[in-house]
Amino acid sequence: MLEINLLFMAAGMSSRFGGEPKILCKVGPKNESIFEMNILQINKYISPKKIHLVCNEKTCDKILKEVKRVCDKYNMSTEISHNIQASPDFRSKPWGTADALASTLNFIDDEPFILLNSDDLYGEHTFELISTECDITKNYIVGFKLINTLMNGHKANRGFITLDSERNINQITEKLNIEKAYYSDDVLDNQNVSVNLFILQKDVVEKIATMMESFKQNIIEYDMAIEAMLPNFINKLLTEKSIELELLMTNSKWCGVTFKEDIPMVKSILLGN
Repeated sequence: MLEINLLFMAAGMSSRFGGEPKILCKVGPKNESIFEMNILQINKYISPKKIHLVCNEKTCDKILKEVKRVCDKYNMSTEISHNIQASPDFRSKPWGTADALASTLNFIDDEPFILLNSDDLYGEHTFELISTECDITKNYIVGFKLINTLMNGHKANRGFITLDSERNINQITEKLNIEKAYYSDDVLDNQNVSVNLFILQKDVVEKIATMMESFKQNIIEYDMAIEAMLPNFINKLLTEKSIELELLMTNSKWCGVTFKEDIPMVKSILLGN
């Protein structure tokens, strides 16, 4: 069984969800939280060496309590750690996902890790694929078919993956507020996309952290709208040829929670309906 660290990004303010951490949302067939469902899917194929969480100050204690509860429930001796993604006084929300990753620089080991969104579920087959197909000395993006990442009538952000003639990743283009109705069946079936599931080495975090320093220095203080989105930062590293990133494709369906109205649909998907 593959042994590797897990890094959950859980620092969002969940403003569209009423402020409660989405990682705690009860979506499982037996009322399991999103975090518990992720652990149930992961544990079948991967033994987490360490679980690290990026949190915000307001919800950190609640999240850590749930993580400890789940680890105790399944007799996991996994080390749990966390750090806070800080925000300056002039911002009402965090800097974004690139900054969330950069904030872990001094808190995570010099080892590879799986990077996951805390409010997403990626499917059992995805973790089976990671356990059997990836070389953990390399960097990977786990790709999904576009059709498997868009729930009916729901808008989402997706990183569209472009491959070169040798099927190496050479670009990730972040597309915002898209939905299934925007695309033909051919595009839905054949476009590979990112949902922020990566296998990364520590040096990628170092590069992202350096980029974030420059990003913040060039931002006007009162610009509240701008966010540092991880796919854009990864894409810049790709175009500069600063990292190599391989594609690992899964046939699993992605599902996740943005609004409380999403909960019944996610529950239905997990029940196989």
